[in-house]
Amino acid sequence: MTDTTRRRFLAATAGAMVAPGLLAGSATAQAGGAAVDLAAWFANTEGVAEVTDARGQSRVEVTVGAAGNGGAFAFAPAAVRVDPGTTVVWTWTGDGGSHNVVAKDGAFESEYYQSSGDTFETTLDSTGVTRYACTPHESVGMRGAVVVGDVTVSLGGGGGGTDTPTRPDETYDGWLADTENYHELVDRRGESEVVVEVGAEGNGGPYAFDPPAMRIDPGTTVVWEWVGDQLYDVTDADLGYHSEQVAGAGHRFAVAFDGDGVSRYECTEYGEEGMRGVLVVGEEDSRRISTLGYTLMGGGAVVLGAPFVYGLREHVRSTRRPPGR
Repeated sequence: MTDTTRRRFLAATAGAMVAPGLLAGSATAQAGGAAVDLAAWFANTEGVAEVTDARGQSRVEVTVGAAGNGGAFAFAPAAVRVDPGTTVVWTWTGDGGSHNVVAKDGAFESEYYQSSGDTFETTLDSTGVTRYACTPHESVGMRGAVVVGDVTVSLGGGGGGTDTPTRPDETYDGWLADTENYHELVDRRGESEVVVEVGAEGNGGPYAFDPPAMRIDPGTTVVWEWVGDQLYDVTDADLGYHSEQVAGAGHRFAVAFDGDGVSRYECTEYGEEGMRGVLVVGEEDSRRISTLGYTLMGGGAVVLGAPFVYGLREHVRSTRRPPGR
């Protein structure tokens, strides 16, 4: 068997409470465990046969003034599923006169535009469903919906049944087998910092990491942010990093990863219920995590109580080992 050598740096820290404005975000809608019925919402909207899956993209475009509903009175796609934190950009075609984009729950509202290339955008951070419409053309069916995260939605008889995110075959040696909100490995390469929500809806309550599985580049900082109201922690027993076990929205814990490998982490309290996550760093194959060793160089990775100050550094190294070890 060929020995390999890898280097990994874990810069760990976090914060107690942080100011609400530190994370980018704006409007979102309701979350919930039961299927959200969109059949009535789209009853007068032509051609809504499915929810377009646009997860894995940081920016998603919706056309305003697409052909439909008796003219240029449609959003395309009318129903789209995105990841939390995705920016949705509505782009005007210039057809159909003056249009706007207004969320029915008041989360966002654009100006009226009518020129080709005009845009309006918003970032949706929380799991849920946002229904929106064009005010002057809503009566003819110019409606849309953005599904954020893994909410199950139904389009009913008018739109093609129930849309439930599918589960992938890869469960990382069974680590994510019981994680109900795991549906794909979200690709976040190209970003220097990514956020994982702690205590998101899933696994029968606020017992999920969201997203539960991500691929990142070496050098990326992963920030776990508490959004649920239970007692949570973040721990990878194999690599040796762990946060403090704490309750309260706004707490943050961060680890910077360098090198190729896989981190399988969980919440100690709710891990057996499915509150688990996976980070694939670089191009590492998930089946080779057992080859990773580590050496602590700066202490344990725990919540320090100082807001978002990077203080500890762990050097995790896989070395050549003598046969039989």
